[in-house]
Amino acid sequence: MPTILIDKNIMVPTRDGVRLATDIFRLADGAPAPVLVARTPYDKDGILAGNSTFDVLAAVQAGYTVVVQDVRGRYASEGVFNPQIQETADGVDTFAWAAAQPWSNGRIGTFGGSYLGGTQLLPAREQPPALQAMAPSITFSDCYEGCSYQGGAKVLHDLRWVVANIVPAEMARRAARGEQLLDSDLPFDVDGALNELPLAAHPFIQEYAGFYRDWLAHPMPDAYWRQIAPNAGYERITAPALHISGWYDIFLWNTFENYMGMKQRGGSEVARRNQRVIIGPWTHMNFTGSFPDREFGPAASSMAIDLPDIHLRWFDRWLKDADNGIDQAPPVLIFVMGIDEWRTAADWPLPDTNYRPYYLHSRRGANSLRGDGALSYEPPGDEAPDVFLYNPLRPVPTVGGQVILPGAN
Repeated sequence: MPTILIDKNIMVPTRDGVRLATDIFRLADGAPAPVLVARTPYDKDGILAGNSTFDVLAAVQAGYTVVVQDVRGRYASEGVFNPQIQETADGVDTFAWAAAQPWSNGRIGTFGGSYLGGTQLLPAREQPPALQAMAPSITFSDCYEGCSYQGGAKVLHDLRWVVANIVPAEMARRAARGEQLLDSDLPFDVDGALNELPLAAHPFIQEYAGFYRDWLAHPMPDAYWRQIAPNAGYERITAPALHISGWYDIFLWNTFENYMGMKQRGGSEVARRNQRVIIGPWTHMNFTGSFPDREFGPAASSMAIDLPDIHLRWFDRWLKDADNGIDQAPPVLIFVMGIDEWRTAADWPLPDTNYRPYYLHSRRGANSLRGDGALSYEPPGDEAPDVFLYNPLRPVPTVGGQVILPGAN
């Protein structure tokens, strides 16, 4: 087995002087190699914790150098964290730096899911010359619709994301610098915070997550959101992309939008002809296909289809010019629930799809567990509307579906 070297906390400069902490995984022989980049807000030191979708060490052994970076304002990196706003320029600068290093042959690929997908797609709009392939998974196409708002209504899972994933590390950074923290051992109770209006005035939001006030201040899909919307710049993306998501992922429809948008509007013939998508019976972070209330079988997991190897074959094709046939395979691979098996398709939406509208109906009312609501092919006639009283102090809990909350089915 070849020897792997790990260079820790290399500080990569950006155009405004902020330095980003970066780890480099490479073979000891020092030969220039294609580089795979992941940029994360979740602590680069955890990149080796799981390999159900991408295996860093296997990639290095296969002849790649892997670069993993804490994004601006997170963990060991300098600067102030402003979600996605910073990732276009910082990504472009990181790609240029990586391409110029002696252990690099100048060809860059990117990987990673959720927020890490945005750190691929946003800088890709600037057409960095070294970027030649991407593999964004479980990620967004629009930070407004689906991330922070849905159908114009403010969603609340983004606040839980801020509380669980962003604020604790920010508090730890400040404590390490000897700064005075707010008088609390924990960030704050989300449910309690939602009872205090205006939410933007909550002291923990003001102190540790000022960007959330920006999200609240822009309730419409305006220029603020367009600057961080991959779907506003498909025409400028020139790299092939392997898109990955799950039927129960919060970003399922975003994944299909990215696939279809780049296929139809991509900025190069190579990009338009080489978009691929994989959809499994997965949630936002569970790629096993096994859940408390549903078992999809041993073939359902990401390891059953060897998703780490699919990544390597994808990068081999575009970064090593390998004639391995992955670009000739059907572009769509989906797990068909019900029959619980994988199938390929020539495109998405599936060719020969028959669209049929469903209509909501009720006689007495559909607004309770005892309601008689139904779906039908028949348009509604003279039926009274269903109404319900929304009380934010007594919300109806969700039990699952396309949500980013823990504990869902």
